[in-house]
Formats: sequence, C-alpha cells, structure tokens
Amino acid sequence: KALGLVFRIDTYRLQAFLRHIGDADVEAIRTDQVQTFLQGKLGIVTPVWFSKFGALSRFFKYAISRGYLQYAPLPTSFPRKPDPMSPFLYTVAQIKSLLDVPDSAYHPSAHIRPHTMRAFLVLLYGTGLRPGEAMKLMRSDVDLDQAVLTVRNTKFFKSRLVPIGPELTRFLAAYEDKCPKGTLIASDQPFLRCRLGKHLKIDAVDSVFQWLRVEAHVLRLDGSGHQPRLYDFRHTFAVTRLVTWYRDGKDVQRLLPHLATYLGHVHIDHTAHYLTMTKELLKEASICFERYAMGEARHA
Repeated sequence: KALGLVFRIDTYRLQAFLRHIGDADVEAIRTDQVQTFLQGKLGIVTPVWFSKFGALSRFFKYAISRGYLQYAPLPTSFPRKPDPMSPFLYTVAQIKSLLDVPDSAYHPSAHIRPHTMRAFLVLLYGTGLRPGEAMKLMRSDVDLDQAVLTVRNTKFFKSRLVPIGPELTRFLAAYEDKCPKGTLIASDQPFLRCRLGKHLKIDAVDSVFQWLRVEAHVLRLDGSGHQPRLYDFRHTFAVTRLVTWYRDGKDVQRLLPHLATYLGHVHIDHTAHYLTMTKELLKEASICFERYAMGEARHA
C-alpha cells in the first residue's frame, strides 16, 4: 500500500485464510492447512488457486524476513496453470444494446440509477479509464469546458490529465442535466453518484452490470468460461485506438507511448497487455505493412 498498490485482493485472501485456520500462531500453520485452503470446497484448480498461493507466498516471505518463521509451509508441487483469461472486446452494436436497455427494466432500488450507469459505461468506453478511476472522479475533476478529466492518485500515486472528445463531453453534460432539480453536483461531490449520492461501489455496480449485459444479450459465445467484464472496456479502448490509427495511416509505433501515457502506464510494456490481436487489427496492420513494403507508407 505504501508503494501505491490497492492490495484489496491480497487482503481478502489473507482474511479468508485466517477464517480457514482459525486463531493459530503463524509458526503453527501446517502445509496441509494451506493445501486445503488453496483447493477450496470444490477441490479443483482454478485461477483462484494461484491468486491464493500468491497472497500466501508474499505473506510468508514477509514473516520469514521478520523472523516469525523459518520456512514457508507452502506445497512444493504445483498444478497446471489454467489458460489465461482472454479479454472481451465490445462492438459498437453491443455498446448500443447496453445503453438502450430502458429505465423501466432496472430495479427501482438498484445501487446505480440508469442514467448514471449509462454515463459510467460511456466514460469507460470513451477513455479507457480503470473502473475505479471513473468511480473516484469528483465534480471538480471533470472540466467539460476544457474537455479534460483529472485522474488523481491512482495506481502508484500517479495523477494525469485525460483529454476527452466532443461527443463524450456532450454525453457527460447531458448526464448532469438529468440530475433531479435541486441536486446538481457540487464540486466537492462525486461526479458519478450512487442512489444515495455517494461514491459508487465496484461490487454493487458490477452486480448491476452483470444483470445489464444479460438483459442486453451481450454474452460471450466463444467457449470461454468468462463473461464480459467492466474491465474489458479498457481493453476495447486500447485495441479500438490502434485500429483507428492504422486506418488513418498514422505511425502507430511512434504513437504507442502516447497511448501508454493516456492509460496511465509507466512503461509501454504494461500497455501491451491490453493490445489483443483481433482479425480487424491484424487486417489493418497487414494493410499498413503492405503500404510500407510498396513504398507508400504515410506516417503522420
């Protein structure tokens, strides 16, 4: 946390492990207790197994460095790691379907109002912000006159300015106009607010989103065990930006550092995580290479 990491998942894992072993001294923890915790109730290997293992490994490493333990009671054999989860890339039609779900379909007491949910999704799609970054925006961070967002104290305590386009600016202005009379958003209030006027909560919003994507028939049918997520909007933004640059004949290699800065990455290698090769991206890259090979490349 001192280095700027949220550390939320590790906290959950360690709390769950504490509930699993009960009130025991750290030097009394046995390997078989760790093994049953890693396997869970179903006794099968999932990505959660490795998430738990990572959290415990870091905890035991800390305990050993402070002299609380002599060795880590971790298993020495490891199961085969499942294939990594591939991101889902939203199409324009799917985004429209999510936005077109009528207000009447939403539960009247849902954590987030329909117009706020739409503004949240459009903000993710149009900027590539992390969901948590969008939720933390204050009204003073959203300058619609200058069309720029100020994202403060995010990962590793970094802040950055995020310019936005005219369409997104108009959409966010329309969101403000839909606020009930007498409840206009003050500068010291969250820009995206829950029904109670406070900051959105990721778990509650994700629950609404999982309902919404089913209602809008935005489903993954490629055999993956994972359905579309809020975080996939960030992947979609990065890939869409590359495809657009290729189509416009831009020098993508030169512009990649700009994309990394826009997304809030320290190193361009971190941006590569979001650049999934799709048929559309491969096609545009091939056309660009063909132009280059024929001596017709136009770099801007």
